[in-house]
Amino acid sequence: MSDHEMEKSTVVRVPETAAQSERKPLLTVKNLKQHFRVSRKFTVKAVDGVSFEIYPGETYGLVGESGSGKSTIGRSIIRLYEPTDGEVDFNGVKISGRLGAKELEHLRVKMQMIFQDPMASLNPRKKVMDIVAQGLDLHHMCKNAKEREERVYEILNMVGLSKEHANRYPHQFSGGQRQRIGIARALIMNPDLIIADEAISALDVSIQAQVVNLMKEVQESTGTAILFIAHDLSMVKYISDRIGVLHLGHLLESGTKDEIFSHPLHPYTKSLLSAIPLPNPEVEKSRRAVTYDYASSGIDYNKGTVHNVGGTHRVLGTDEEVARWLAE
Repeated sequence: MSDHEMEKSTVVRVPETAAQSERKPLLTVKNLKQHFRVSRKFTVKAVDGVSFEIYPGETYGLVGESGSGKSTIGRSIIRLYEPTDGEVDFNGVKISGRLGAKELEHLRVKMQMIFQDPMASLNPRKKVMDIVAQGLDLHHMCKNAKEREERVYEILNMVGLSKEHANRYPHQFSGGQRQRIGIARALIMNPDLIIADEAISALDVSIQAQVVNLMKEVQESTGTAILFIAHDLSMVKYISDRIGVLHLGHLLESGTKDEIFSHPLHPYTKSLLSAIPLPNPEVEKSRRAVTYDYASSGIDYNKGTVHNVGGTHRVLGTDEEVARWLAE
């Protein structure tokens, strides 16, 4: 690793909130890189040196435009992809690099994923009972068929479905109901972390609110942490405790939702926030969207380092850029 890469990967430690200082992070991601080699001469750097932490019971929102690397981060953490470089520590266990049977078991049981397309992620040939109980079957977590059945019924009830739904097939449900099945499949393992990868983007707006409210209720009752990956900033603001803004594989800005929405610093973050429509027609008339073009901005993400600008608020940039953004 070059001197510059080492400098860039060193995240400035920031003063933690009182709640965070009393506990250790559930998930720690350090300098995560995920590169895909397309040809001998060309490599796509989908994720390029991203670092963040998620604490027990909180929701961390990861936002950015399509192609920014959000879903790739989620899939790399849960090891659907083999990370190119970096360290991932989950609940005190290192889950990056080569995994032994014990680490793999810990990862597969205590971390679950909810996918974007509920129909594509559910086996159309299996009944809901078998889909939801798949994790229990693989890890032999039930003593007998009666216990298995009771646990499935209990978790279906938690996500707003009934016993009768257990004997139906995925095609017999609406999009919102299918996503509830996906949530039930994740929850039945009693995970410490759920990665929700664009879990609501394929649903109607009214159904999106129902599913997000369900996730919040489940989190309050189970204490599960959530990595909420989305491009809808208003929904991320509603559900998240802290937010990370991603662009071209780099984490540009992170902090609590109040820090990000009240005091955005990076020009890219400002452009994202300025694009959110406002419910007040009079105010909406005067809203002006801020444009941001990386190629002509003069900003080079690879030259920037992480700066703490107060509280948990961090921004990626050179000393001169951060000083200029603070002055503005």
